[in-house]
Amino acid sequence: MKSHHSTNLLPDYYLPRLMDMAVTIIFLAGFSTGVLYGQTEQQRPESLFDFLSKKGQFIELTLRTDMDELINHRRREDYQPAELFYSEEKKQERKWDIGVVPRGNYRRHVCIFPPIRFNFSRNQLEEQGLSPDFDKIKVVAHCQEGEEGDNYILKEFLVYKIYNQLTPNSYRVQLARITYLDTEGNYKKFKHFAILIEETDEMAHRLGGAEFEEYNPPPEAFNTEAENLMAVFQYMIGNEDWDYPMIRNMKLIQPSDSSGLIPIPYDFDFSGLVNAPYAIPSAQYGHSTLQERIFLGYPVRKEQLRKTLEHFHLYRSNIRAVIKGFKLLRFSERMRAIDYIESFFASEGSLIRENAVKFKEQKPGEDY
Repeated sequence: MKSHHSTNLLPDYYLPRLMDMAVTIIFLAGFSTGVLYGQTEQQRPESLFDFLSKKGQFIELTLRTDMDELINHRRREDYQPAELFYSEEKKQERKWDIGVVPRGNYRRHVCIFPPIRFNFSRNQLEEQGLSPDFDKIKVVAHCQEGEEGDNYILKEFLVYKIYNQLTPNSYRVQLARITYLDTEGNYKKFKHFAILIEETDEMAHRLGGAEFEEYNPPPEAFNTEAENLMAVFQYMIGNEDWDYPMIRNMKLIQPSDSSGLIPIPYDFDFSGLVNAPYAIPSAQYGHSTLQERIFLGYPVRKEQLRKTLEHFHLYRSNIRAVIKGFKLLRFSERMRAIDYIESFFASEGSLIRENAVKFKEQKPGEDY
């Protein structure tokens, strides 16, 4: 995995490509290695997400649709018509005729503006020289009005970027500032930051596999290294809002070589690092604050956990640099984020003990 200290919040890894005949073999160096098969950049058009995620810290978009329909009929499952505009630097404005629909579970019901999904016309993408294969983008929109609403979006975006530092087995994200225009004239225009998330099919393709959607996969079905890295990351950010049996707030990728499942996490608003105002501490684990941590991963032998923690130490300075350099977030919030991450490194002993207890309880008789 490429290590650097850049504070550029564009995707910070590139997959080296080696072409053999018409097949590209991509080796993912880093914590989890694997072989991916796909087309070369010359053969495969740029995806919409690639196109939108190469312009710096954030991009400007304008969404024009019936806002009353979008905000007040958020249980709808069908897409409503909308227009999306994107101004390229020194180029003409791009316009897409899209569908937009509310999505998600908890935030869909409690936020003043729901998370949404954009659905693009495949024909229109192809006409613009973009790949028609990946035509949807998930959008994490603001949950509150004003600066505070943007503040929590920025913190959650930062969590995604931290995980990008640790592994390419993660969702790529792009920060956008979206201006919302109401076609019916019932709402004044408003503008907020939002997170664009790579489509799951595109992410799975990039990682050389496909989404695995069967509930309650057994522990032995997982790639041990990838599972432990993801679980320790969730511990580091103080997030207990996920689980394996229901595949909640994660996607599972089955590599094409049928090796172990790779968990890809998302939705970090209930983490101690984000500390969203609507998030509730887990009564199930006896927590009184979101900042408390508990290890929810599968127990592993001490050698594996030691290897995982060494990996986190290797990227410790990278994580600090990403947080410190994210100046769209207030200085005080960046310092709190750094302090919270550092408290993870100071509490490694607690994690090791939790893992040891779980191992002995769940694997009695096995050598720890």
